[in-house]
Amino acid sequence: MDDRQETSRRIEVAAKIAVSLAVLFPVYALLYLTFPASIIAFYLISAGLLAAFAPWDKIKQKFLS
Repeated sequence: MDDRQETSRRIEVAAKIAVSLAVLFPVYALLYLTFPASIIAFYLISAGLLAAFAPWDKIKQKFLS
């Protein structure tokens, strides 16, 4: 049972990071077109921060209800 919970947790974290990358993509695509200096690093760091600190319970309620 613990193995299933660990797998479920990994999938949850991966999904949060994927959604964060998708949400931030338009902003960073515009920045990349206008100022292409190491924007990929900022994009990945921002997505990680969004995945860690976004109010996922509210987001889940809003889109899954």
